[in-house]
Amino acid sequence: MAQEEFTPVKAAPSVRLFPRSSAVQLASDKPTLVLFAHPHCPCTRASLHELDGILAETQNKRVSVNLVFTIPDGVPAGWEQGDLWNSATTIPGLRVIRDQGGQEAHLFDVQGSGHVLLYAPSGKLLFSGGITGSRGHEGDNEGHSAVVSFILNGHAPVSDTPVFGCSLL
Repeated sequence: MAQEEFTPVKAAPSVRLFPRSSAVQLASDKPTLVLFAHPHCPCTRASLHELDGILAETQNKRVSVNLVFTIPDGVPAGWEQGDLWNSATTIPGLRVIRDQGGQEAHLFDVQGSGHVLLYAPSGKLLFSGGITGSRGHEGDNEGHSAVVSFILNGHAPVSDTPVFGCSLL
């Protein structure tokens, strides 16, 4: 179990420039954060808590925040709605997006639930990775700290971290 807990998802190189054809909107006046999630991944609960903490630390005013729930083809209507969906909709300022068939995940070249991308208003990728220190665990970690630093200061000591979560599709 410990090996599974600390084994990251194989993360593909993320798209370095924000894809203009995305359903996610790039903010022109502040960084844009995109969290990809599988709506039934138990590990994602920790990522949502970490995201909520990031927003509290940055006063939720300095970043545009999007949660992209990836929905596999062939599942019944409403399959994505559940505990994680309900939790996400309670986070102030969070825009929840349905990603039918993983089109957005493919566009951004991400594979794991909990993968966070942070883009500058110019569309340049600032950060790519996870915001938990291991699978399903909250607490101090390099990804959370890096995202907060990028949002508040425009720079951070690291720009990528491992992603701990289930496969999106």
